[in-house]
Amino acid sequence: MNNPQNDPVAEALKRFFDAFPAGPLGIEAVGLGECNGRIVANDIAASVDSPPFSRALLEGHLVNVSDISGAGGNSPVTLTVTGTIEPGRAYTDALPAMTCMKLSTGSFVPEGDYAVVRHMDIVKTDNGIIVKKSYNRGDNIEPQGCDIKKGEVIIRLGTKVSPKEIMLLASQGMASISVTRKPVVAIYCSGNEILRHSEPLKPGYVWDANSYTLASLVEECGGLPLVVDIMKDDMTTFQKTLRGGLTRSDMAVISGGTAAGGKEFIVELINSIDDPGVVVNGVPMRSGKPLIMGVVAEKPIVCVAGYPPEAMRGFELFGKPTINRLLGV
Repeated sequence: MNNPQNDPVAEALKRFFDAFPAGPLGIEAVGLGECNGRIVANDIAASVDSPPFSRALLEGHLVNVSDISGAGGNSPVTLTVTGTIEPGRAYTDALPAMTCMKLSTGSFVPEGDYAVVRHMDIVKTDNGIIVKKSYNRGDNIEPQGCDIKKGEVIIRLGTKVSPKEIMLLASQGMASISVTRKPVVAIYCSGNEILRHSEPLKPGYVWDANSYTLASLVEECGGLPLVVDIMKDDMTTFQKTLRGGLTRSDMAVISGGTAAGGKEFIVELINSIDDPGVVVNGVPMRSGKPLIMGVVAEKPIVCVAGYPPEAMRGFELFGKPTINRLLGV
């Protein structure tokens, strides 16, 4: 973010964020099926090596490298095939000299001076193979722990879980993880001209768009939307409803009503509830006058314009960062 002294949005956010505590609001355990998009609450360490055992990188034959050390086009080496190591089967015996075993991609490979010989470097016989090339120890073998060592931090505190993290967690055998609690966001759509969708449209009125839009944005940001009501420009009713909503939520978003009846209705409303009240009263930028931020009993309140496109813009600038702060991002 730009220097707050040169960026009105950054300066407003700094003043706003200084007025209420950062998250997370709490920690809860969730299963892998519910953790996509959630914020990791602590560093997560690997429970096992990855891969958890040495394995073949391709289909071929497991051989002792000493048996084929001199193999070449003019000096092929014949080996007897004694069996197959199928994926899902562990094989811990030593491979006898001058023998080999068939392998599939991902098959278990025991400890030893082994390599996996590719099909293109052999000729098959009735009960064995003829190797035409020498190999070094570990060729075409993925050693245990080459990607991740047990105990290594694989996901950092504050990471937003994506399918990539879910893949990693599942491969580590982790059925659940600790994540930060989602903030509940109370949503108020303010204005005498706002109609519910169950009401017929009439001259001078508009149907409510912001309740649905802001709820979707809250959900997209990782919060839990609580659409309280469409509020008329009535101070007493709005005070009571806002107080009630804040008892059930961690944050509030209000659209519209910033200049109702020729006065700063929302500013007076927030200041009348509890200290410290309004922290940011307008932002010195285009369409910045309706952007108001306040804090009531350590709970942030973000106020945006009533015009839906500007409400979305205001939420992106101030609502989303506030939710991130409560999530502990």
